[in-house]
Amino acid sequence: MENAVFSKNYPLTILVAENGQDATSSAKSLLIQLGYQPEVATSSQEMLAMTRKKTYDVVMADVQIPDLDRILASQTGGSSRRPIFIGMTVSDSADTGGGCLRPGMDHSICKPVDPAELSLQLQACSVLSGTRRIRGEK
Repeated sequence: MENAVFSKNYPLTILVAENGQDATSSAKSLLIQLGYQPEVATSSQEMLAMTRKKTYDVVMADVQIPDLDRILASQTGGSSRRPIFIGMTVSDSADTGGGCLRPGMDHSICKPVDPAELSLQLQACSVLSGTRRIRGEK
């Protein structure tokens, strides 16, 4: 599937939250390649502020971001619709049983992010959030 077509078939508003600007470049670059325009938060405070101002379909957050548990517990504060949370970590592997999946997280993905795995997760998120385009819709 062409990248521009992917984001049109699976439209999502996405926030990427990691510690430091450099850390977000890989996930953000892959999302851009898929045709998305992700927004970036480089701290837990910025992530919380952004999710209170705007409703996101998906929040991809580094599980090591400070205060993440508190943010997940608040389910992003003032939003009427909770985003789907994808936890990102370098320590997630098959033998940990999804070790980075924390209470409040819906999915997990290992870093470096695999483009095929990211695509599958975004497809699932689009279906769950109700944003998936039905064939023939404009």
